[in-house]
Amino acid sequence: MVRPEFPTFEVALVQRKRKRWGWSVCTSEGAVVVRGRESSRHAAKYQAERALFMLLLTAPYRSRLPA
Repeated sequence: MVRPEFPTFEVALVQRKRKRWGWSVCTSEGAVVVRGRESSRHAAKYQAERALFMLLLTAPYRSRLPA
């Protein structure tokens, strides 16, 4: 049985300025899917993980998986 290929995503947090944090969700190839900025690391981590969760919820392969 051949398994379908599922995309792999990575969350990245980067300190931009003294009190600014940038976050992004990228594919394993490095293509940015979504990005944002927050004023604290905690908020940036939360938003990045939230974006990843929403991305996985709306993935097109979810409708093809057997129940």
